[in-house]
Amino acid sequence: MILIYLSGIDGCGKTTQAEKLSARLNEAGFNSEYQWLRWEPSIVPLIKKIKRLLGRKSRSATNSEQLKTGENADHASWSDLKQRLLSIAPIRWVWLKYATDDYFSAYKKISPTWKADYVIMDRYLFDFTIDQAINVSMKPEVLDQKLRRSAVGKMQRPDLSIIINLPAEIGYQRKMDGTPVEYLQQREACYQAFATGENAMQVDGTLSVDEINDIIYTWIIEKIGK
Repeated sequence: MILIYLSGIDGCGKTTQAEKLSARLNEAGFNSEYQWLRWEPSIVPLIKKIKRLLGRKSRSATNSEQLKTGENADHASWSDLKQRLLSIAPIRWVWLKYATDDYFSAYKKISPTWKADYVIMDRYLFDFTIDQAINVSMKPEVLDQKLRRSAVGKMQRPDLSIIINLPAEIGYQRKMDGTPVEYLQQREACYQAFATGENAMQVDGTLSVDEINDIIYTWIIEKIGK
């Protein structure tokens, strides 16, 4: 089984491209399937409640510019709280232990259902690493090495990686779902850690959907051949 990882910031069109790639590979005679496996913490309700308590500035916004400013301010409050807590070594250790075990548990439940020769992953292990790298203020490539010794180190790593590059400002304008620009900028930089090497590629997310799909498909075919 070959894992093909496809990701990028919110608004880059990764889900559309992952689904189109899987369909196109199947049409070409390759046995392919689409899968999604981003970590969703079991304590999400508690996290959302804390965010609501902190998210007062965006709720009082009366126009798009105030909303954008408010979302960034709310994100800063939430990030500051996380960083202060996770800067305490024992808390950071417990958090990463919980996160890696919880994500690996989800992987163990779903991965046996992957039956295709080529599994197209829309969000996967590297997204988890980026999430935690931002949480614990660590470079993603450094944390990636550390996590190889954790539960998630048992997960199959992507064989091929595709990162859709999109400026954070454009991603924000496309989604407008409450995700602040500053957070998208953090993620935009982090994805570069997983976009290098002969088995990874980057594609311009400002191109049309069909142009992006053609670029990705051509590269994949060159890699897997037939």
